[in-house]
Amino acid sequence: MILDVLTLQTAATLVIVASTVMYLLDTLMLKDGLPGRLWASAYLSGTFSATCYLAWLLLPDVYVAVAVGNGAFVAATGFIWLGGVAFNGRSVRRPAIVLSATVLVVVVAALAAGPGGGSWAGAVPFFLGNAVFAATGAVETRRGAIARRWSSSGLTAVLVVETAWFVARAVVFLWLGPESDLFRDVFDTRVSAILTIALVIAALVVTSVLRANESALRGTSEVRRLSVDAHGVLFRESFESTLAIVCGRAEAAGEGVCVIGIRIDDLKRVAVAFGPDDAERLALEVRASVRRHAPTMALVGETDAAGLSVAFTTTPATDVRRVARILHQRVVADLARLGAAIVPAVGVGLAVAADHGYHSVALTSRADEAAARAAETGEQAFGLA
Repeated sequence: MILDVLTLQTAATLVIVASTVMYLLDTLMLKDGLPGRLWASAYLSGTFSATCYLAWLLLPDVYVAVAVGNGAFVAATGFIWLGGVAFNGRSVRRPAIVLSATVLVVVVAALAAGPGGGSWAGAVPFFLGNAVFAATGAVETRRGAIARRWSSSGLTAVLVVETAWFVARAVVFLWLGPESDLFRDVFDTRVSAILTIALVIAALVVTSVLRANESALRGTSEVRRLSVDAHGVLFRESFESTLAIVCGRAEAAGEGVCVIGIRIDDLKRVAVAFGPDDAERLALEVRASVRRHAPTMALVGETDAAGLSVAFTTTPATDVRRVARILHQRVVADLARLGAAIVPAVGVGLAVAADHGYHSVALTSRADEAAARAAETGEQAFGLA
C-alpha cells in the first residue's frame, strides 16, 4: 500500500489536532502554570501549521500557506523550548524575542520565493530554525528542575531526534537537492508526516506528565503542596516557594534572613574511585546530617544532587558564622563516623538579606556559590557570600 502526501498530511493533522484538544482540556482543568501554557501554545502552533500545509495541498495557488505553516512549525518547536525554560524557573522574555525573530525570518524567506517557490520555499531557514530550537530544547531538558524529572528524558529523546532529522534534511537538501532519490526516499513530506505523528504522540505523553508534576508542586492560587524526602529535606521547588514566603514576611517584620549553602563536589570522584554505593551512602548521610543539626525552625531544602540550603530568620544577636561553623563541624563528624574510604570536602557558604536583599533566589544562589568555592578550595572561612 502506497500512501500519498495528502493522506499522510491529513493523518498527521488529525493526530496533532486530537493531541492539542486533549492537552488544552487538561490545561484548563489544571489551571496550568507558565510551562503548561507554553507547551499548549506549541500544540496550537503545530495544529495551525498542519492546517496550513493541508490547505496548500488542496489549494496549490495559495503559496502564503506554506510560509505561514513553516513559521508556525518553527514556533511549535520553540514553544517546547520556552516551556522547558519556564519549568526551570528562568525568564522567558529574551528567549521569546529570539523565537519571534526567527519565526519572522522563516516566514519572510518562504514569501520571498513567491508563487513559484512550491512546497520547498524557504526550506533551509525552516530546517535550520527547527534544528536550532530542538537542540536548545534538548539542552534545557537536561538542566535545572526539569532534568530531575525522570520523564524529561523522553522529551530530550524527542528533541534530539528532531534535531538530527532537520540537520540531516538541510544537509541533503543543500547537497543533492529536493529532487534527488535520497531526499525523496528519506526526507520528503511523506516521511516527515510519519515522523511527526510519532514525535507528537511521544511529546504529548511526556509534557503531560511533566505538566502534572509542575502543577502538583505549584498547586492552585489557594493551595500549596510541599514535597519532602524521607529525611525532611524539602525538594527544590518546595524550598524556593516556602523561602519566598518567609522572605516576604521577614522583610515586613523587619527581621533578617540567612541562607547557608552546603555543597559536596567530590561525590562523582568518590563514585569513580570507590564505587557508587559509597557515594550514595555519603550523599544520604549528608542530607540526614544537615537536617539533624540545622536550627530547629530552619528550612532545609535541596539545591541539586550535591547541594543543600538551610534558611532561617535572624535577629541582631544571631551569630550566623557560629551557626555555620557548628553545622559544618557536625556534618563532617557524621561523615567521618561512617568509616568510608574517603570523606569528601564539605563546603559551607553564607548569604544574608542585609547584603543581598530579600530576594529568595538571589540569597540561595549566593550561598550556594560560596559553598561551591569552599568545597573546591577546602578553606572554610565562614565569611559572608
